[in-house]
Order: sequence, then C-alpha cells, then structure tokens
Amino acid sequence: MDIVKIIHVYSAYITGLGYLFRGILAVMQHPALDRRALKTIPHIVDTCLFASGLTMMFTWALWPSSNPWLLAKLIALLLYIGCGLLMLRWGNTSRNRWLGLVGGMMVYIYIVLVAHGKSALPIT
Repeated sequence: MDIVKIIHVYSAYITGLGYLFRGILAVMQHPALDRRALKTIPHIVDTCLFASGLTMMFTWALWPSSNPWLLAKLIALLLYIGCGLLMLRWGNTSRNRWLGLVGGMMVYIYIVLVAHGKSALPIT
C-alpha cells in the first residue's frame, strides 16, 4: 500500500476516535476540553488527513466531477465539520452537543463506508 494512503487511512481512524472522545467530553462538559493539546492535535491530524487525500486525488487523477463517491465524501465532510462546530462551539445546550456528537459520528461512518465501497450509496 502506498505511504500516502496509509497516512490517510490512519489519520481517518484517528480523527474518528478523536471526534468521539471530544464529543463525550463535550456532552459531559468536562474542563479537559479547554486544554491546548485537545484543541491542537485534532487540527494536526485533520491536516494530515486532508493533505493526504488531496495528494491521492491529484496523484491518481480522481476528480469529484467524474467520481460520485468522492463528491459524496467531500459534501459529507462539510456536514461532518458542521456537526463538530455544533458539538464543540455552538453547543450551548446538552441537546446541541448530543446532536453534534451523534450526527457527526453518523456522517463519519458514512464517509468511511463510502471510502471502502467507492459508492455514494454504500448500503445497497
């Protein structure tokens, strides 16, 4: 397997676990969320994930316009980011934090299924 793909896959799993961990802390309103490491490390991991994804896209000439599954992943990524914002920044109520956590994890699972199946509708 290509080193860039390995970085991408591991970054994807690490970001999912990190999202779940920070989501649990957000729902609990745990003060650890204010620690610098919990604010910085996800950005580093997500940068590796995004950079490796772009590298693969350009190296393998996979364009969202000709690969519906890739377009679906990119659209889902925007929704995933929105759920993270709802959970961590705009989550002024327990309901919003839960919605961000559950919604983000559902979108994350969808993105992983799309990546593995190379289909915008992974469950058929």
